[in-house]
Amino acid sequence: MRVKKKAGYHHGDLRQTLIDVSVDVIDRDGLEALSLRALATRAGVSSGAPYHHFADRAALLAAIALEGFERLEQAMIERRDAAPPDPVSRLDAIGQAYVAFAVSNTGHFRVMFRDNSPAARNAALSAASQKAYRLLFGVVEECQRVAAAPAGDPGPLVYAAWSLVHGLATLWVDGALPTARVDPARLAPEVTGLLGRMLVALARDEGARRA
Repeated sequence: MRVKKKAGYHHGDLRQTLIDVSVDVIDRDGLEALSLRALATRAGVSSGAPYHHFADRAALLAAIALEGFERLEQAMIERRDAAPPDPVSRLDAIGQAYVAFAVSNTGHFRVMFRDNSPAARNAALSAASQKAYRLLFGVVEECQRVAAAPAGDPGPLVYAAWSLVHGLATLWVDGALPTARVDPARLAPEVTGLLGRMLVALARDEGARRA
């Protein structure tokens, strides 16, 4: 019996359709619900069709993660470039972009940062993840150049900033926050704003000690 194609899926680009359906499945039901056979049924194609584009489930997940990192990078760039030109505002903007991406792209986010990520085994995926990281690194360095962050190795500051926004995003995606009482549009700027103020305060304290 021929499987009826699900309304809304167009197979002009089957590879992209499979990614889109997979993200939808992960978003609704979690990673455990994703299999290539079930994916074919949901997409309305034969059970062998996904294998023409993805050798296995790991390859499919790597493609989803790659798309996610590319979208995250673009979102961070757009927010950064639209922000006021001072580095602290730019840092705040990319932090907000990170959280907003996670909240609105839950399926991608779950795959991008899951345990046993294929990034270390996939050169393109590793490069894409590093681009997003370098955006954050660059803005932290900008803060240091204008004394809006402590001098020295920017690495710990970058990890602190990443941990803050990633922690908030993960809590949100995992449903650990009391979302009935918390509005993401309001919470994210409040949390990311704290980061910039903390870096400025640390820089001032460092300057006072040196004086």
